[in-house]
Amino acid sequence: MAGGGILVALLILGGGLYHRRSQQAAAWERLSLAQYSAYSGQLDAALKQINDLKMDHAGSPAAAFGLLFAGDIQYRQGLYKEAVATYSGILESDAKFILPLALANTAMSQEAAGEFNQALVTDQRFLETYSDHFMAPQVHASIARCQQALGQMDQAKVTYQKITLQYPDTPWARWAQERLAQK
Repeated sequence: MAGGGILVALLILGGGLYHRRSQQAAAWERLSLAQYSAYSGQLDAALKQINDLKMDHAGSPAAAFGLLFAGDIQYRQGLYKEAVATYSGILESDAKFILPLALANTAMSQEAAGEFNQALVTDQRFLETYSDHFMAPQVHASIARCQQALGQMDQAKVTYQKITLQYPDTPWARWAQERLAQK
């Protein structure tokens, strides 16, 4: 009797694990199809597939990556405010593994939309939380561009200098040096 109970419990546990893994595989497959659609030039179909993925597999890692991908598509289409809204969906989720990318992309979208003050706030939030992230130089560059767009030339100069000091011998340092030479 006890052996039968253990067997039933193991079968239920195994079935649950199998179901969970098959759901994860289905979510990643759906994201793959959305990416294929996007790379084939079918952007509207890709965005619809990502929306369906988000609805059917909310909270999954594949759905979080799907939102990041959807925001990237919108950014490339010049739909900057829509991209900000999409990235904010990630920022409000539990997808901590992708938050730095979503935060940096949010700031770049805000900057592209001409929302320079909001971009500066988002950039600062990124640097306070992820100062050693590989996207930190790009975020510093965003800060400098936003400062310049807002007419804060002295602050922009300081930011360019900071980039050259913090990231020597990198393309970011060369880019900042070019900007400093233009002043």
